[in-house]
Amino acid sequence: MSTRRIDILAHADFHGQFREDDENPGLSRFFSAIESVRSDNAEATLLLDAGDESKCLWKGRSVYDGLALLKTDAMVLGNHEFDGGRENLEECIGYGNIHFPMLCANVVYKDSGQYIKGTEPYVILKKAGINIGILGLTSSYTPNIVEKSSFIDFEMKDSVETIRRYVPLMREQGAEIIILLTHFPFYLNETGELFDVYDQIRDLNIDVFIGGHIPGDYATVKDNCAIVKGGFHGASLGHVSIMFDENRRETVSKETEIIDVLNGPFGHVDRIDSFTEEVCRDYESYFTDVIGEAKEDIIMHLSKESPMGDLLSDALRETSKADFAYFNCTSCNRIIPKGNLTRYSIQKAMAFNEFIYITLMKGSDLYDLFELVHEPHIFGNNADLMFSGLKVKIDHTKPSGNKVVWLKDYNGRDIDPNRIFTVATSNYMATGGNETTYFTDRFCWKKTDILMHDAIAEYFIGKGTVKAEMDNRYIFIGKPENDNSPW
Repeated sequence: MSTRRIDILAHADFHGQFREDDENPGLSRFFSAIESVRSDNAEATLLLDAGDESKCLWKGRSVYDGLALLKTDAMVLGNHEFDGGRENLEECIGYGNIHFPMLCANVVYKDSGQYIKGTEPYVILKKAGINIGILGLTSSYTPNIVEKSSFIDFEMKDSVETIRRYVPLMREQGAEIIILLTHFPFYLNETGELFDVYDQIRDLNIDVFIGGHIPGDYATVKDNCAIVKGGFHGASLGHVSIMFDENRRETVSKETEIIDVLNGPFGHVDRIDSFTEEVCRDYESYFTDVIGEAKEDIIMHLSKESPMGDLLSDALRETSKADFAYFNCTSCNRIIPKGNLTRYSIQKAMAFNEFIYITLMKGSDLYDLFELVHEPHIFGNNADLMFSGLKVKIDHTKPSGNKVVWLKDYNGRDIDPNRIFTVATSNYMATGGNETTYFTDRFCWKKTDILMHDAIAEYFIGKGTVKAEMDNRYIFIGKPENDNSPW
């Protein structure tokens, strides 16, 4: 028997994190980790990108030039590729297509039914004489997690139907190994979109199923399918090794692992470092200009009150001069490290620099907001809210629609359902992000001229120093019954 090893490296959500710091290995060390596998099997190694590359300071061509330096073989669109709307998406796809195929089989233009300009549903690549079919799918949840107007031109197609359509076609066209390259989220307890889809297509005998979208690493072989997810800022790298029988033209075995890039023995490469320095040069003030100091690490939790959540929501409320402010925890990373604060500290802590929107709500509307957020399905997909201006008690042992025990002001008085509040939030949440559309559509939102990062910077400058403090504004009875938060 003559066998050949195929190495498949996969990552997601790199977010253009080219610079190295305490949390991110940077582009250069990430390249070295990739090369540690590729150099041993150059003719038969694939590097696949499971999406979400557009959420970074240096948008546009620089992102895709960096991915090209990694020698990316194919990329699927993630939800963040849609953040800038149709024109920006098509432009970025064009940048990517200079270097590698851009895939997306389950999103089409609403008016024509055609695939997004510059994308292909699948590609068949030849490595060491073996035909490898790669089908790209983004998360069906994408319309709920991008700003509404950004997805207005597009329509999601059913993922299972799409897979069942294309996998047989790819095999007819000679694909000997089938890879699903997706931006599907899933959780380490084997729930979520990827496993929901996998359970419906087991009979197709997929060889590799790659996911993305959420933090956390996963690598296993399940029913002869290698399932893997690695990434977030390049901190890890999923690796699948397939032994392929060249005589019988079929796979013999599969192994998976996660490569720890952040803590691994991976060095720098001069030409990659030079590229990073060039890209970052115009943003130097983001990294060097000190606007405050964190006296200690300020931690974020996605499903309960946290020091970072309180800090950032207080900044939003005070800068916008609102009575109440809220936004989604899922826009945030896990820590503001102790030490000097810069604009880059803000970028890392709260990814999106959106305009702040304001409206008027009654106290009864705020009750409705917290009931909606704690509906188990919505909480499981989106985690919690950060908020400022109230104290809230939630009873997670109660059924949906009856979880809010009370809302009080900071003086301990119950919130009058008829009281009018000025409310501030991000553009994303004002347009119904995190499955809140039916709630936010009740209100007339007004765009301010304040950007979220500017609001936080102003707050930090005013404070001078910030601490990891909480004021017990969020009280829970029991635990959320559908908490998938990674931190």
